Amino acid sequence: MIGQTLDHYRITAQLGEGGMGVVYRARDEVLNRDVALKLLAQGTIDKVGSGHLLREAQTASSLSHPNICTIHQVGQTGDDFYVVMELIEGRSLSDLLTATGLSMETVTRYGAQIADALAHAHDRGIVHRDLKGSNVMVTGDGRVKVLDFGLATRMEREEVSELTLSYDTLESKLVGTLPYMSPEVLRGHKADHLSDIWALGVMLYEAAAGRLPFRGNTGFEVTSAILREPPPPLPPSVPHGLAAVIQRCLMKEPAERYQRASEVRAALEALQGAVLQSRHPSEETRGPRTLVLRGMQHLKVKNGDVLLLIGTNKGAFLLRSSRDRARWDVAGPYFHGQGVYAMGYDGRNGRHRLWVSTNSLMWGTFLRSSDDFGRIWTNPLEASIRFPVESGNALKNIWQFCLGRADEPDTLYCGVEPAALFESRDAGESWSLVRALYDHPHRPRWMPSNGGLFLHTIVPDPENKARMYVGVSAGGVYRTEDGGNTWQARNSGIRVVFMPEKYPEFGQCVHKIVLHESRPERLFLQNHWGLYRSDNWGDSWQDIARGVPSDFGFAMLMHPHDADCVYIVPVESDEFRCTPEGRLRVYRTRNAGGSWESLERGLPQQGAYETVLRDAFATDSLDPAGLYFGTRSGKLYASKDEGKSWKKILEGLPQIVCVKGAVIQMDGVPAARPRAKGKPAAKRKAARTKSVKCGNRR
Repeated sequence: MIGQTLDHYRITAQLGEGGMGVVYRARDEVLNRDVALKLLAQGTIDKVGSGHLLREAQTASSLSHPNICTIHQVGQTGDDFYVVMELIEGRSLSDLLTATGLSMETVTRYGAQIADALAHAHDRGIVHRDLKGSNVMVTGDGRVKVLDFGLATRMEREEVSELTLSYDTLESKLVGTLPYMSPEVLRGHKADHLSDIWALGVMLYEAAAGRLPFRGNTGFEVTSAILREPPPPLPPSVPHGLAAVIQRCLMKEPAERYQRASEVRAALEALQGAVLQSRHPSEETRGPRTLVLRGMQHLKVKNGDVLLLIGTNKGAFLLRSSRDRARWDVAGPYFHGQGVYAMGYDGRNGRHRLWVSTNSLMWGTFLRSSDDFGRIWTNPLEASIRFPVESGNALKNIWQFCLGRADEPDTLYCGVEPAALFESRDAGESWSLVRALYDHPHRPRWMPSNGGLFLHTIVPDPENKARMYVGVSAGGVYRTEDGGNTWQARNSGIRVVFMPEKYPEFGQCVHKIVLHESRPERLFLQNHWGLYRSDNWGDSWQDIARGVPSDFGFAMLMHPHDADCVYIVPVESDEFRCTPEGRLRVYRTRNAGGSWESLERGLPQQGAYETVLRDAFATDSLDPAGLYFGTRSGKLYASKDEGKSWKKILEGLPQIVCVKGAVIQMDGVPAARPRAKGKPAAKRKAARTKSVKCGNRR
């Protein structure tokens, strides 16, 4: 074929040969570019039919994705059926494998790209059906390209009976394919997206271990292993998280595997950012248990001070003020460059403990604490919050940190991504997954929101220890009445705009839920679109969005002393997630949603296209209450008169994603009262100078 021309493609060299045909390097004489031309074997055409192959190839040519080999043209000249594809300079994944497997970083990086390609194809109704290492190319810069979408031959039931033959006999049809076939395909069922996920699991196992999970000397032995035997244990060097992902891909029953390739991709992407440790770390690899942060000015916190915890996508900041809240000292950034999406202060049981979740592409997600206002932090060697191995999930981020009730001083909760609730009963020393919620029958049908599938809101009932609410995007509101043993969807009356059914049982994209301790039966909710109130513990919800410029938003805040008072910061729409009309306004209701008023004194009202995220709005417990919110543009605003007037107290920060407030009560020391308004000017000036020396940023 070298030197011959098919249509306007001149064949210049042979690149490879397989059971489906021969791949040539060819020159496109029209566009003056080199391409890959696959000339299909006559046996493949006879078995499947040229018409079917043409339709499959035409369908696959519609795929446009950076990890899928582009099909330029399909055609037939006489008896020759050919496919013209993107020419990829690189090596197949099979050629890259070594006897001991690839590094864990390489396995997760390649695997995430393959899963992303599968997700793209599956979303368009295209199944690969013959995914294997030889069908995956890796370019010189590490980019994966999946080949032959839609071109895999169908395996008929009568062919399954031939699997007792040797590999040599089956070379033309099954060598390189049989070890990747799922149990249901070997039983004669049609391959679908779940059999692609199985094949991906085989590839991940092979890449991590350097060997196939199911082996044998004959096709019968391989088939028997696939159908009946569990995969052999992976080497000890393979971390738990990756082993769990592979194990779930290789579940014999399709319903027990990941149900979407996008779920595999998300799990692998989470692992890329984790610390990949062996199952048996040696003593020599263990680092210090605490981290001392030097070289920065830390806060000097006194009894009665107001403390603000500010989480950004590039680190955490701490602010301190006296009870007059006139000037603020600033410390940070702590955990420079890491995303801090959840923070909290625990003043129960004599503690003065700060909690912070740090998220790093390099190190993964860890929950850390400090008992001295940020000077020394815990430095865990392994993530204390992690999914059980058998779940097949890996922690991607911690989105919410929540204290237990006052009479349960050692209880803590965390909401995480992928959506799950974790609980600690020993003040954070250990954490356990709340299995009843994680195993809820609705979970497979929860849909990731724009930011992912995560549990972001945790609301314990202040009177009933057995009752709690959680918010999941996009799953909706769930309530337990028995301490977490069972959970029920509580979304009656909450509208969904992105689904055909406008009021489904679950699937709502809830953004925030709040309640006041004096009225535990009444809840308020900011939805993806919609403001709601429930007067019956969430059993039903009613719309309260009258008098606001938009009922879309993220943040919602309960007044600490007034059960009828709630604050929100509306944004314009799903498509334009900024304040309406470029005006930064807080809206307040003082009659439980009967009406809303705008609070804008001191806030910019021109060109202020800001966004306040769900956890970036907080209050303190003083009277009058202080309110605080941060924007994605890095500005921090405060009001010490319950929202009547506002002042920008800090700017130039990274994107603010979390704001929490607390009033510090030292052991046995009564909190100081606010300073008298008639304080002498000289003393005010002295205090101001000291504040600047402590690192105040304005």
